[in-house]
Amino acid sequence: MIMTTSASHGTTPTDPQLSKADGELPRPAAELDELARYYDTHDTSSEMEQSHWVDPRPMRTTSLRLPADLIDELKERAQEQGLRYTALVRIIIENALRDSTPETTELAKINDRLARIEDALTRHPQSD
Repeated sequence: MIMTTSASHGTTPTDPQLSKADGELPRPAAELDELARYYDTHDTSSEMEQSHWVDPRPMRTTSLRLPADLIDELKERAQEQGLRYTALVRIIIENALRDSTPETTELAKINDRLARIEDALTRHPQSD
């Protein structure tokens, strides 16, 4: 959830992503240090009273049937990245959808066909 306030009360963090899967900070370290100093020295209770909580993106629950070994691997990778495995699954799906354009999909199909042709030729070489 994100806390939003009116513009008259200054800026407050609204970045919903507290940690990134790639290990980078969501904001520059100097900015995070400045925010930490601000919140360590200021009373923000009045801002919170005038705020309301909003979900940045409405979520729906879904169910997937996945092999147990795949779930175990997802959990291991997620733990390495400091994430819940369900968050990692969501990141993987979002990245796949974002990176899946008609051009990349068509290129993947072509590469797959070429790999099958190459495999067939190496298994059954033509003799002259």
